Amino acid sequence: MALYAMCNKRYLRVWPLAVLLLLTLVLVLHNLKQALLLNQNTYWMQEAEMAPPTVSPRTIRLFEFLNCTNRPLRLQRLQHGDYWLLQNLVVGQISRHMGCAESITLTTNADYTFFDNLEMLVQRWLGPISFAIFAPGRDVNDTLDAIQYVRNCLPSSDLIRDYVTFHIYFPNGHMPTYVPYDEAEALTWPYKCFWANGSVASPPYLNREGGETYRVQKNLTYPINVGRNIARKAANTHFIFANDIELIPSTGIVDQFLDMVDRNHSVLALDPKQPRRVFPFPVYELQQNESVPAEKAELLTLLKRKGAQIFHSLVCARCHRVPGQQKWLQNNPNITNELQVISVGLRMGPFRTWEPFYVSDNTEPLFDERVTWEGQSNKRIQGYAMCLLGYEYHVLHPAFLAHSPGIKKPPTSKSPRLKYAREMTRFIKSKIEPEYRVLFGNRKNCTT
Repeated sequence: MALYAMCNKRYLRVWPLAVLLLLTLVLVLHNLKQALLLNQNTYWMQEAEMAPPTVSPRTIRLFEFLNCTNRPLRLQRLQHGDYWLLQNLVVGQISRHMGCAESITLTTNADYTFFDNLEMLVQRWLGPISFAIFAPGRDVNDTLDAIQYVRNCLPSSDLIRDYVTFHIYFPNGHMPTYVPYDEAEALTWPYKCFWANGSVASPPYLNREGGETYRVQKNLTYPINVGRNIARKAANTHFIFANDIELIPSTGIVDQFLDMVDRNHSVLALDPKQPRRVFPFPVYELQQNESVPAEKAELLTLLKRKGAQIFHSLVCARCHRVPGQQKWLQNNPNITNELQVISVGLRMGPFRTWEPFYVSDNTEPLFDERVTWEGQSNKRIQGYAMCLLGYEYHVLHPAFLAHSPGIKKPPTSKSPRLKYAREMTRFIKSKIEPEYRVLFGNRKNCTT
């Protein structure tokens, strides 16, 4: 009996510990379950508005690795220097809540007369596009016409509604008489896809010659770098691709690039001591009647029969030749068409005038807004800053860009751009370059 009583007492002392251990085990299992869910749900909980769709495992892995922040796209009326900006006036339905690690935002700019390039651009990119449109004065009305047409009247209007986000900006000295109050009002702007007799209405952006725009009539220069920066700043993904609207990418770049980073994190500069890097593509231009190639095999066929050549070959032969150009041409894509870094270069020596288009993490210097399209050299100044900072260019294969058909020819001696270009070159040398050497450091081999 004494032994039995002793055992009971010992049991009574141990029993609370056993219960406590059991509760602890239950809590641990619960927390493990929550942690597994957290990997997926944390991705979307940064913004209460961002109701999660199905999130891919790749997106979750990249979200954790990149440590980026999700941000929905909201309408904002902003002052941008001497310009008023309607940021995110009309937002892509999928792009609105795009996760920061889910895709790559193509950023671009133009006025409404370049909208004819948008359909093929979105067909090839199949990801968010941040589109800044310069619309001084009454050009706002024509821009709204164009937005409504491309969103409702084209075979690929569904893709444009899904992915393209439109920003409108104009100088405060050339205010329009009307702008939409919000997106809902912008989308009530009247449009016409068909005439009363059933024939297809022609696109409004094709009905006007460039000389009929308010911008041209008022002799306003095109602030290309303002548009580039507006589009970049509005992107809500970690990676961006700052592109010109007439440059059409090969197919599959978004998934190819994100798969490459997911497979091998070391393609990025993980150590702060490593040189910063971006990922450019070769750029080509096509003869007038050629179709824009979608894959490298199609491009090689065009090159072989002189239907394509390196971009700006007749204007600036060195400006778009990439390091390892011949290696890029001779290398065969692998069976899965995976992206790979095929060469690494600097914007120095034979590439000192290079004007690359590249994927980046959007931390490289902004474009200098004192430079206009007419003054040329609008990308070289940013390239100069990146050279001073020691950026590396990791050229990707087999992806590429192709300009919409038509070979660029040198301007004639009577071209008004030559006057702007000479004045801008003097301004760059006397003003911008000294400023940049103070801001970004001094390397003797860097040039604009």
